[in-house]
Amino acid sequence: MPNTLLDPLVEQRLRGLRLARRIYPPRTLGLAAGGLCIGSALLTLATPGWVWMLWVLQIATWSHVAYWRAKRHASPYHAERQNLGIDSLLGGFWLAAMHFNLLPTIIVLTMISLNNIAVGGPRLLLRGVGLLALGGLLGMWLIAPGAPPIIPTTGVLLCSLPMLITYPLAIGYITYLQARQLSRQKRNLTDLSRTDGLTGLYNRRFWEAQIAAELLASSPAVIALIDIDLFKHINDEHGHGVGDETLRELATLLRQSLPPHFLLGRYGGEEFGVLMPATKLAQAEAALHAFQQRLHRHAPPAPLARMPTCSIGLAAKAPHMISHEKWLLLADQALYAAKDAGRDRLEVARSAASQSLLDLG
Repeated sequence: MPNTLLDPLVEQRLRGLRLARRIYPPRTLGLAAGGLCIGSALLTLATPGWVWMLWVLQIATWSHVAYWRAKRHASPYHAERQNLGIDSLLGGFWLAAMHFNLLPTIIVLTMISLNNIAVGGPRLLLRGVGLLALGGLLGMWLIAPGAPPIIPTTGVLLCSLPMLITYPLAIGYITYLQARQLSRQKRNLTDLSRTDGLTGLYNRRFWEAQIAAELLASSPAVIALIDIDLFKHINDEHGHGVGDETLRELATLLRQSLPPHFLLGRYGGEEFGVLMPATKLAQAEAALHAFQQRLHRHAPPAPLARMPTCSIGLAAKAPHMISHEKWLLLADQALYAAKDAGRDRLEVARSAASQSLLDLG
């Protein structure tokens, strides 16, 4: 499948939306589990009613408001960074509201810092620390906290466990999903880098690299160059769309007709290549003769009356070959011999003795 390029601004917005969707579930979970942890600490204090109202409002609405805000923003990525800043600012306020209760304070600091560094690295972490401090100063000004308890009560300890257990597991699972997605993208990019976009066969660069590697193996091997006869007439008479469909049909027929261990490539234009490892010359001739016969019977794409014929040049690997270019040259010479002999033919390259003379020349 061809790679579809998007406008850079569109691609940037899509990346931002993906980030917002990725953060939405852990933020919702973090508010629920973290809210339980903070609420248990507030219960041990003389907490004003407006602080409880803010606590309920943040747990119930903030993750949804943050997600909605990112989706509607011109730049979802920047909106989500701002949302993380609000997370840090509010987190600092709750540290002061809890009178810096030691265990909940450590949990809130750690989880907010984890979010910041996961999205923006050290720079966002430092910004988050600054906003946490600012939120803490704001909370101290509004609430005037007392001395923090060093040893948490049983209630605070038990209510902190869900945050300690579930949130890291959620972050770990999200990281696992991201790693899987990155692995798929890497495989897709690898496939794109070695695949011809029109036919789905290997592109010339990758196919030639396999020939060079095969030259080092001790087993017999054969390569074939296949050229569609009079292909220019198809493009001239019916257009390049019909020509492209003909190339795709031929590529499909090659895959269906030849053994799966044969490596198929698009050599260029209307020319294809076949690398046949662990194959003797007689076996290669039989397989490609069968392909030619099948091609004669294959239904053509509209509006062609029949599929075009192919000329094929074969060359077997020989011990004296010092480069894969010489091997390809032999196959190319055999292909031109097939063309000169009237097309729709298969010709085999000259003998090893002739090739030795070519190397010396």
